Amino acid sequence: MTKLKILTRVSVATLAVATFGVAAQAQLSSAIKTAERSTAAGAAAQARIDRIDDQVGDVVREYRAALQEKETVALNVEQQKIFLKSQENEIDSLRSQIERVGVIQAQLLPMMLRMIGALEAFVADDVPFQMEERDVRITKLKDLASDYNQSPAELYRQIMNAYQIELSYGNQTTSYSENVLIDGEPRKVEFLRIGRVALIYTDSNQKMHIYNKATGVYDDLPDSFKLDVQSATRIALEQKTPEVFPAPLPGATKVQ
Repeated sequence: MTKLKILTRVSVATLAVATFGVAAQAQLSSAIKTAERSTAAGAAAQARIDRIDDQVGDVVREYRAALQEKETVALNVEQQKIFLKSQENEIDSLRSQIERVGVIQAQLLPMMLRMIGALEAFVADDVPFQMEERDVRITKLKDLASDYNQSPAELYRQIMNAYQIELSYGNQTTSYSENVLIDGEPRKVEFLRIGRVALIYTDSNQKMHIYNKATGVYDDLPDSFKLDVQSATRIALEQKTPEVFPAPLPGATKVQ
């Protein structure tokens, strides 16, 4: 009886141990699986966190880039404002200059027309040398003045050039051929012009005549001036070295 009880107890104990072992094994297995699931869940969570962190990093970088771009755009806008302001100032200055130029041009044209008229009157009253050339020059000035497409600057330049040419005549000694009315008929003769002091021509008969501005006609020039006229003519033609020579005047008589 006693042995049977002992065996029974041992069997019960063994069964209990076995049962406990099975239960413990099941719990351990469950715990391991739980741990594995937790680890997997943790890894998945970490992966999500990493992805979120990467996304956040991308967003931060994009935000910073956007801020930088905004600052750059703002700087460009300010620079454009400064540039546009300077352009506005330049345009205002140019507009003011154009307005002043318009006023000056309005005043300049009448002045230039007066200059042309004064030059024409001067030539008409001057010693009548190279008149065709001088009249053509004045006609061209009038044509320029009536051409609205012609710039005032060019017209002024041409007027000043004409004045300069007229001024230079007073310092020249020249010899040239030109027609002159003799007995009512135009005849080509040889002229000698000594500045504006003397205008002399020699006709086909080798007779010399000098222009008298007071009377507006040519007076006979005595033959006593022939050598002087010939010498001056050679100088004008650059056939002789320039030298001082006596210039005959209307009504003059050379002392022998």
